[in-house]
Amino acid sequence: MAGQENTTTLRRLLSQQKPRIPSNVTSSKNSINELWPEFKTAITIWDDFNLANLNESYGHVLDRAVPAHRLQAPLPDKALEGLVIEIPGSVRHLMVWNDDVLRPTLDFAKSHLGLHPGIALRHKYSNTNKTALASIHSEGKKTTVDHLIELDDFPLANLVVGLARPSSKWSSRKLAHQLDSTTKAILWPLRQLAKTCESANTRYGYIQTEEEMVVCCFSKNSNGWKAAIMPIPWTRHGVDTLTTDLALWWLCMLAMSDPQSRAIIEEREMIKINAWDIAYLNEERGWVRRHRYSGFEEPTNPLPPPTYNTPSPGNMAAFEAGVGLNANNDWPDFADPANNLSFLGDFDLDADLTMLYDP
Repeated sequence: MAGQENTTTLRRLLSQQKPRIPSNVTSSKNSINELWPEFKTAITIWDDFNLANLNESYGHVLDRAVPAHRLQAPLPDKALEGLVIEIPGSVRHLMVWNDDVLRPTLDFAKSHLGLHPGIALRHKYSNTNKTALASIHSEGKKTTVDHLIELDDFPLANLVVGLARPSSKWSSRKLAHQLDSTTKAILWPLRQLAKTCESANTRYGYIQTEEEMVVCCFSKNSNGWKAAIMPIPWTRHGVDTLTTDLALWWLCMLAMSDPQSRAIIEEREMIKINAWDIAYLNEERGWVRRHRYSGFEEPTNPLPPPTYNTPSPGNMAAFEAGVGLNANNDWPDFADPANNLSFLGDFDLDADLTMLYDP
């Protein structure tokens, strides 16, 4: 139709097909530091991090028609054309792509959902020759990272941090096949990311290789650290697939939802990413279920009433004859001072019944 404005969606932009990236790197040595957090067989697959849960919670944003000029992002064939990983630092080229595709899509979603009004997002990444380095400042120390997304607030609110590694140095495929018996060497990049997330005060991070992106959610308790990971192949594409670009966008949205949603805490205290509340709004809207992170609401059935079990009457003939409690020979003799109501102690009838009635 003439004059009709071209539109697109966030999902379409975040689901583009990217070219396979060849690598000539053979080095397998990683940075090590014995002071980095340790994982004592506490690495799991983050099963909740899947397309179904993403669609339920943020599908209304991803599929909203948006004027194409508001979502200007590079095309993968042009931005990544001819890229070959020749040295370990070359993987940072992929961080540039990640950042370029995140900027317009996060800005739109943040504005659309009314998140942190008046506070801008800041994006930083380290380039391949290290002339520009992204860093985190924590407790007087500077930690270099390959990618950082943060809220430009005071104090700075770090959302997600990323590390770049060639697949010769780290592969989640190797890790996933030995989660319960992980060797020390294969854990170093994950331990480094955990330390970086601790410095940034966020539970969310990722490791990027030329073959995959591995999103991570860290927790810790008195027994040590735990990592939930979800590997996503770099070449995944299409609107019915969880791509690396969708995954990183989702990770940022989770971190942006609330400060408590990104703090590193015990796993049992975390709100699951597929958690919903059920609430009654008013006569017009009735009952809804509301997603704990996105705030998305949809109609639902009311909560069922609490179950009530009718007390057993026991032997009514014995009850009426006063032969004991429910036909048991255990009626107290209240004529005996030893069996009077003093067994109630300091029970305040009015106050305690009110407490029991008050929901």
